[in-house]
Amino acid sequence: MQTKDYSITLDMMRTLPFRPFEVVEGDTGNILHVALLNNGDPLILDACKINIAFASSSGFAMQDETSGIVKTDDPGTFDVTLLPTAYGAGNVSADVQIYSGDNNETLVTSTRFDFRCRKSLISGDIIRANAAYPPLIEAARIANEAAASALAAAERIDTDIGELNVQADWAETDDTLDAYIRNKPIIPLVEGNIGAPLSHASQHAVEGEDALSPDSILAAAKSTLYEETLLAANWVDNVYTLAVTGVKSSTAVELLPGLTITEDELDALQAANIQDGGQAEGSITLNAFGDVPEIDLPVRVVVRGDLY
Repeated sequence: MQTKDYSITLDMMRTLPFRPFEVVEGDTGNILHVALLNNGDPLILDACKINIAFASSSGFAMQDETSGIVKTDDPGTFDVTLLPTAYGAGNVSADVQIYSGDNNETLVTSTRFDFRCRKSLISGDIIRANAAYPPLIEAARIANEAAASALAAAERIDTDIGELNVQADWAETDDTLDAYIRNKPIIPLVEGNIGAPLSHASQHAVEGEDALSPDSILAAAKSTLYEETLLAANWVDNVYTLAVTGVKSSTAVELLPGLTITEDELDALQAANIQDGGQAEGSITLNAFGDVPEIDLPVRVVVRGDLY
């Protein structure tokens, strides 16, 4: 197995220089070897839980010891198999989070490190090179041959193939006439209406009230996007309860930065280390494992309808 290996040393308290590195979007063989220090000394990780949080063009993602992180023998060291779904193309920022103590209630976060992910040239639109004519030249040759064949066929047309001004008639039943249509499909008759209008009408309540709702949209495996604001005043003991239409106890929900988010707001959102705190009918609960935001934060909430 061929891999690309990168080594980096991080300190929990101060930023250390390291050689910048770049990965390619979609690669699955990127291995990051991390040495973690605490003010210069190796950080003991034996009874600790390790998370890495990523922020990139695709939003926020996380890897832990169930998804690519493996502790190694040397004190304070671990390896990370970078998953291509953890980050998107462009600049990527990452924090190492160490949980320790009873029930992992104590969290310390390393200094931040950055790397770059460039887009791959391989895609579904790529043309494989071969020894044939260039595609445009070959396509032009085929088109010219087809046009010549069509002109030759047009010159051979005469009345032997039937009258050219005959129009097909759906109601014609005499199969000896040119207007007769052969192999007509049998169309089922439904009293009142058929096809798409009848199907659409069935989605509406009696007397014309539209019965479509967020619940019915989710039931059709569609997702709904809501623009919300996390108000600084509504945090209670590191917990925020946000009302979201259409959410149920089993609904899959994603939280993304708002489209209008500023640099200061994004810093506050990342520092909060917001995690899923559960959900109920019509609301979700957010837990801030980091610093509780002191400013209002614009976010997007995606209520997924395709993960049931």
